[in-house]
Amino acid sequence: MTEILPYVLIGSIIILTAVLTAVGIQLFLVLKTFRQTVDKLNSVAHQAELRVASLGQPLQNLAGIAAGVKTGIKVFEGFVGFLNRKKDSKEG
Repeated sequence: MTEILPYVLIGSIIILTAVLTAVGIQLFLVLKTFRQTVDKLNSVAHQAELRVASLGQPLQNLAGIAAGVKTGIKVFEGFVGFLNRKKDSKEG
């Protein structure tokens, strides 16, 4: 009975080593696949961010144009007011 025990222990250690090696390899492959998936997701998120930014750019340009027109109208109103004051001062 005592002669079989070392062989059983060595066999158990060999089997456990093989199983743990297989589990380690599978874990490595799963983590590699997970990393690829995260990289693809990051790429998709980056592309979506670029698309949203490209859609928002015309709206920003439109807002800039509107602000420019508003400023131009205020300058024109000020100029007309200046001309009216000169005209009023010549008449009075």
